[in-house]
Amino acid sequence: MNDDAVTEGNSAHFSGLVDALIQGWSASTVPASTDSSEVASRTSREPVLPRAYLLFNRCEENPLVQGLADQFSKWMRDRVIVPDGYFEHREEHAPVLLELPEELIAPTPGFKTGVLRAWLARCLEFAAQQANERVTKQDFCGVVISPASPQAIVRHWVNLGDQRPPREEDSVLFRYQDPRVMQRVWPALSSSQQARWLGPVTHWWSVMQPWGPFSDPAAPAQWFHAKAPVPPHGIQAGSSPCNLFNEAQWFLSGVSPDANSIWRSYADNNIPVEVQPDPDSLLQMLADAARMGLQELNLEDYVWITWKYMPKEGAARAMDWKQPHLDTALSRIQELLRDQPDVRFSTHFINATRR
Repeated sequence: MNDDAVTEGNSAHFSGLVDALIQGWSASTVPASTDSSEVASRTSREPVLPRAYLLFNRCEENPLVQGLADQFSKWMRDRVIVPDGYFEHREEHAPVLLELPEELIAPTPGFKTGVLRAWLARCLEFAAQQANERVTKQDFCGVVISPASPQAIVRHWVNLGDQRPPREEDSVLFRYQDPRVMQRVWPALSSSQQARWLGPVTHWWSVMQPWGPFSDPAAPAQWFHAKAPVPPHGIQAGSSPCNLFNEAQWFLSGVSPDANSIWRSYADNNIPVEVQPDPDSLLQMLADAARMGLQELNLEDYVWITWKYMPKEGAARAMDWKQPHLDTALSRIQELLRDQPDVRFSTHFINATRR
């Protein structure tokens, strides 16, 4: 297949993703009697089409936002920035919402529907490239659908972004807008937690983030679609407490950087995909390492030492640190790390296991 055919195929694929999004938006009507004040004021009892909003990580140094501003400058002026105090005096670094025009569903003469659809396809292609790089920033975070105003959504996100980790007293900035964060923790949340995360949002679409060893070629881009569940009786979907997660869920929400960095290190060292840690095994190793307080190079050392993939010793597997001699060695390594924090885990391992 020549380069032109590949380019045409990619363009068709991302145009198809735009079609799927627009179809999903068109199908996500809400009852006219919804609690939204703007919708409730309507006299029609027909289902109402909710609004769709582009979600970007930030405006500053975002090529997607700049490209959109160049083509739709008037439209860009209506963007709504999340008014989080963390971004005070540097609002252009905060997440930003931009409403998609309904003309994408019901084309209107004079509106540049084709131009906007083509831009959305290029946006998704750019987002997929960033997703496959894994450890870089995500300029495009997704599309959210809601009957509420953008101001109502960002007010909810100010609360969502102010999370207190389990067993800690101080709040931290939670990166709810990063699709890598949401996609790792979302399946582990209860229905009530999912409802409280989404608040006034009914649907949240983002580009599927790769999970597992790096592969070549990368899998075709697909949508990840989070839909608001019906909240249990007595739970208000709009509430977003500062302690939304339990300890295991909080771990999952922040696991992507370490996991992707380690899979990248295996790829950079030309380790075959079939002998690299699978997602479940790597998650377990990262959880064990977190309990020991291992970070960065020490964390990577722990995984490389724990995961055994030498052909002469059988199939790749995790080493059992509970064996008496290894348990003793691990305890010794933890002591040495406290006393000599500048020395790496791998060096301490060699010294602790030396006969």
